[in-house]
Amino acid sequence: MTRSDSTLTSDERNLTQHAMLIVWGHFGRTIGLLERLVKVPIAQKKVLRAPQEKITEFLVGLLSGMEYLTDLSEGPAPLTKDTEVSTAWKLQAMADASGVSRTLQACTDETVQGLAEVLDAVSQPFIHRAVSDLRQRNQPLVLDVDLTGRPVSSTSQTFPGAAFGYMDGEVRLGYQLAQICLDTSLFGRQWLSAQHHPGNTVSAGCLLSLVQEAEQRLGCHPRRRTELVAQRLSACDEEIAALERQAAQQEQRAAAQTERVVRLADQIAAAEAQVEALGTAPASGRQAGPYSRFNRLKKQIVGWRGQAERAQVGMAQAREVAARHRERRQARLAERIRLQERHERLCQENARQSDAPRCRLRMDAGFATGENLTAVTELGYEVDTKSANDALVQALCNRVTAGQEWTRVGKNAEMIGWTNYESNTCPYPLTVGLERFHTPKGVRHAVLIRSQEGPVTACPDLPAWFHDYNARQTIEAGNKQEKTTFKVQHLMSRSPAGIQIQAMLTVFAANFVRWADEWIRPRVEQSNRRFDGVLSSPKRLVRVAANSLAAVERTDGRLLVRFSALSSFESVVIRLSGVAGHQLPLPLFTNDHFAST
Repeated sequence: MTRSDSTLTSDERNLTQHAMLIVWGHFGRTIGLLERLVKVPIAQKKVLRAPQEKITEFLVGLLSGMEYLTDLSEGPAPLTKDTEVSTAWKLQAMADASGVSRTLQACTDETVQGLAEVLDAVSQPFIHRAVSDLRQRNQPLVLDVDLTGRPVSSTSQTFPGAAFGYMDGEVRLGYQLAQICLDTSLFGRQWLSAQHHPGNTVSAGCLLSLVQEAEQRLGCHPRRRTELVAQRLSACDEEIAALERQAAQQEQRAAAQTERVVRLADQIAAAEAQVEALGTAPASGRQAGPYSRFNRLKKQIVGWRGQAERAQVGMAQAREVAARHRERRQARLAERIRLQERHERLCQENARQSDAPRCRLRMDAGFATGENLTAVTELGYEVDTKSANDALVQALCNRVTAGQEWTRVGKNAEMIGWTNYESNTCPYPLTVGLERFHTPKGVRHAVLIRSQEGPVTACPDLPAWFHDYNARQTIEAGNKQEKTTFKVQHLMSRSPAGIQIQAMLTVFAANFVRWADEWIRPRVEQSNRRFDGVLSSPKRLVRVAANSLAAVERTDGRLLVRFSALSSFESVVIRLSGVAGHQLPLPLFTNDHFAST
């Protein structure tokens, strides 16, 4: 049975092999995580343990850095045998891995939705704090998007919805995880959304849904550039009018050709009647020679027939061209309706949010289609991306003149930039930068793309642009952390809901360990340089501190975690209770204050 902290003996000292999990368990209590998790709907009976407890256990396992679900029961230091971890997370003795697996198998879409609501509710105060901090500093909100693979065995047939796709440089069977994160000053990288997709999903199709989810989590968005949509509406009106004129001209041409066909048919009929009359006249009544009236009529009939055939062809062509213009006009009318609805929606969004922040969106080349560039520019984002179009690279290389000067932007990199570049796929002017890299294999080129406010825009500082875009490596580092620290690529369930739950809990765990930092620091009674450094490193917190030997001491109503001399953090002591309550500065929580520690 789980021992309540209120029934501590006067002097008790138990060992744990998962020191930081004890600390995180009490932090989870403080932010209301544990009490919310028990409300997640799961269609499974309670026998010895509630199914919600197994979801909590799964989260604890991820925070311990387990590589496979069986590590819960069979790892080097099984969590199922660590009663202090169970106590810290308000769990009964933990279920074995098979029990957690069965619960994940029993989870449904309703469970996924319920868990998402719980995690969002717990996350929201931290995200709002981070956003408020950035806005108070007058800094833009910088969002990064990426798509990362979650491969499985290429011969597997038991993973639902798995598909072959491009992952880590090769075609593999599995899934894709589309993610978006916010770069914050308070908590570093904060994951806002992680969407699970089949392996054949490509980046471009995920962008707008990621941006929409991120805006919901942030509670704000940039000022919508409604004036750009208005320009497209005006251009659309002009195109519709031009297509109407062209269609009308072709219809007039078709009508004229129709009249001509009728007129020629009448002439041919009259001439044929005359030829027939002359052909039945007595021979003495006919005129002889090639210029006889009989022969002239026959030649005229042949000519008129040719003209009638050409008129019919012209009539058919005019009708076909008119139909194409009408079809294009109809398509543009439908597009205009869509643009008008978009314009009205964006105007309403601007009206609902008077004080909009600046927002930058960094994405790799896979997201940078013309349609996506158009959409996110209208949404108000300052876009930094790269082009995967070899034709664009070549076109910019051809622009470079012999005397044009390159700007050094890196150790082996140089750039030239141009503003007001017109793309065939995006209606707005873009700023483009041609990169030149000197490598052992020769010179390589690439293209950076940046949105611009208007046609009168100076070319940005090229070294700053180069380094700003490459700072998106923060999300790539996050993907690496998920794979090396939280093992997100090792699927621990084969049910659709279980696979999604693992992804959701993984990104939540990555945020969770960063939130806990400011809660833990004032509770550290004794520390050392090594532990102070570890508190800022989620990787070392999970892989080392969460798997370190410590004593959990209960003395005179105080609860301490004292790291063992056999761990890397000898003499470190963290006091979890028996001190004055410390409230995190999270005014946006629903509750007026946190539970006392």
